[in-house]
Amino acid sequence: MLIYRFAILSFLCVAVSAAAETQPNIVFIEVDDLPAHYLGVMGADFAETPTIDGLALRGTFFTNAVCQGTQCGPSRNSLIIGQYPHNIGMYQNGPFSGLPVGVWTLPGALQRSGYTTAHIGKSHIHASNEGLVGTKEEIRTEAHRRLGFDYVWQSLGRAVVGGSDGEKGKDRYVDFLIENGHFEQMKADRGGPTTLPDDVYLDGLFTKLASEFITQDHEQPYFLWLNYSVPHGPYDVKQQYHDRFKGADIPPPNAADDTGEGIPALLRPSLIKSVEKNRENQYGNCASIAYLDDQVAEVLAAIEESGASENTIVVFFSDHGILVGEHGLHHKTTLYKEVLNASLLIYDPRKSTEKVVKQPVQLLDLVHTALDWAGAEKKEKKNAYGESLLPLLKGEPGYSKDFAVGESPGYFAMVTDRYKYISPFDYNKEGQTVLFDLKVNPDETVNVASENPEVIKMFMKKAADWLENSGTVLEQAPVPTKKEKRSRKAKPEKPKR
Repeated sequence: MLIYRFAILSFLCVAVSAAAETQPNIVFIEVDDLPAHYLGVMGADFAETPTIDGLALRGTFFTNAVCQGTQCGPSRNSLIIGQYPHNIGMYQNGPFSGLPVGVWTLPGALQRSGYTTAHIGKSHIHASNEGLVGTKEEIRTEAHRRLGFDYVWQSLGRAVVGGSDGEKGKDRYVDFLIENGHFEQMKADRGGPTTLPDDVYLDGLFTKLASEFITQDHEQPYFLWLNYSVPHGPYDVKQQYHDRFKGADIPPPNAADDTGEGIPALLRPSLIKSVEKNRENQYGNCASIAYLDDQVAEVLAAIEESGASENTIVVFFSDHGILVGEHGLHHKTTLYKEVLNASLLIYDPRKSTEKVVKQPVQLLDLVHTALDWAGAEKKEKKNAYGESLLPLLKGEPGYSKDFAVGESPGYFAMVTDRYKYISPFDYNKEGQTVLFDLKVNPDETVNVASENPEVIKMFMKKAADWLENSGTVLEQAPVPTKKEKRSRKAKPEKPKR
């Protein structure tokens, strides 16, 4: 790993140049289920994340970034089209009928702005398969291309590792394993650490493919959306990563004894059943995150090798976080900070951006930010919610919102500097509102809604304004029939301006 660490230092310390005059390359590194509180830069002294920490310290690190969906599908489908989960009726991974053909997307807008675009890695983006024929893998790949990607290498990710029967044509990664004689080895490894070669293991392959894309000759600026499947379980990275944490002093989960008094049951969906198993998951997360950190190091090394590091922006973020025993829970699909607060950092070598931003922001803001970097036409922004992070990156006024919103089944959370307000989408419904005073109770264990009627009144007005200007709230999308798939023409509403 020494070569990668050296490359990182070169990448981070490169001098600012005239590259600021041109359209930058943009690399989105999105990771799956990363608990932000397991990063060293967030105070996790038990973690091994030197690469990610280095990017955060040299770039702009957002400590209060809010994801819009609390599972993979809602978060990713929301982001690619610049809409909230409630605009498409997707609050959890399924069911969902798919994004309509011709829907506005960020990669499509970047194509129109002169970019070559690529999607590599795990995908829970549900693009419409209307009119497409072929194997499931061929259809899924072509549907991604219709979303605005010139190059696509996608897989369903960790679900494949745990459940595939080895039939070709269902998933790109399974096809790769079969074609290269590795499927039986992957199958034999199930339930334990992988023994696959580094560039054959799922996420290592993603790194190899991304590095090849980055280092090829590009006549145009490029946008790469690299989607890692780690640290999402199963925690099956090589044994050497697990060995690093044998006997490590990992602190017990935050508010592990929280009973959730005053919290609606729908917001506490996954009680831990075994303290011992949860402890194993803590160690597994640490191992997978250390592995992820090494993958990011390799990507940065490829950017340095490409000769374009002075003009390549790196955005590292997670689709959401995850609970590993916090509040007595595991998994996600809730609005506690461990899930709702996504990791987000931006490194732009063209500018001095070494700062920490504590203001609440949304992952949706990345859409407007990328459009600004690309110099996209103003009309493109009319299709997406959120606003550009450029003022915050520059340390200038101009970012207007004082809250960020995330959604889970039945509820939304509105986060400000001081409070987190959680309400049903019918925000006038009594008895189900939650208010956390983050200044007094950062652990989010005490619902103070009944003691703060004026604060609740303020949030109800804020929520009414937000809902009025953020499109129709749709119910969870049902699974469509074949006939409905053929005839469906509805598209998400454009944002009101």
